[in-house]
Amino acid sequence: MKNIISLFLMAFLIIGTLGFVVAADGDVPEPRRIGFFETSMDQLRVAFTFNKEVKIEKTLEIAEKRLAEAELLAEEDPEAYEEAQARYAGLVANAEEILADIESGDNSTEGLEQIARIQNRFEKHRDQADEIYARARERFEMNNASEEKLERFEMFHERALERSELMEEKAIAKREMIVEKHEELSSMSEDEREAFFEEINEREGLTADREERQERLEVRTQEAIQNRERMLEETRARLGESDLSAEERLMIKNKILEEAREVENLKAGAEDDREDDSNGKKA
Repeated sequence: MKNIISLFLMAFLIIGTLGFVVAADGDVPEPRRIGFFETSMDQLRVAFTFNKEVKIEKTLEIAEKRLAEAELLAEEDPEAYEEAQARYAGLVANAEEILADIESGDNSTEGLEQIARIQNRFEKHRDQADEIYARARERFEMNNASEEKLERFEMFHERALERSELMEEKAIAKREMIVEKHEELSSMSEDEREAFFEEINEREGLTADREERQERLEVRTQEAIQNRERMLEETRARLGESDLSAEERLMIKNKILEEAREVENLKAGAEDDREDDSNGKKA
């Protein structure tokens, strides 16, 4: 009887794991609450994954679900929102620990290819976090969410991006550890080494995926600029209302200044991104 139960459990885990990989492929997760059963299954799937690269992939997929859940809870349940943040941070920390536990190796080329794939996944995570934030911000504005809710999620978004940047830095540091052990690379000039990295990045899909992410970022940024400009014009139009008190008029003027700064910051950020893209992001 125990053997039958064990076989059933293993089959369930294998099927669940395969379904998890297919369902999680590509799209940004939708904002929804994640229940106890799904949480338990996610934990089991990661626990029964022994390939460290795949383990990072699955861990980040779960982290992105938690990020989308936090997007929803930021409006509905501040206490549960704090718990979702903590779960998300813990998952990202787990992904970093798995990376740290990956052996650097001595023959390097395979190790560099693996690090390129992991770096690609970390950069994808950053893109997912940014897209979730853009989606949340638009919905919050449409629902006239309070400034407190907006600031709460913006703070979380900033922390998520900081963690994403840290993950990318750790992937690069891991790559540098491999380079130090690679006799051929250590004897190359800087230009030769960069060409070698570019070849690996192209072969492992990092270069093409970066280009796609840059295109999506540009679209999101332009949509955000248009939304902020629309809000700015609507706020300016309110100054024409004749029944405003002096205090209300001052508040609207301050709001106009704040929204105008947001528009300028977004435009400046878009220009910086274009310059980074034209210069080429170093791998």
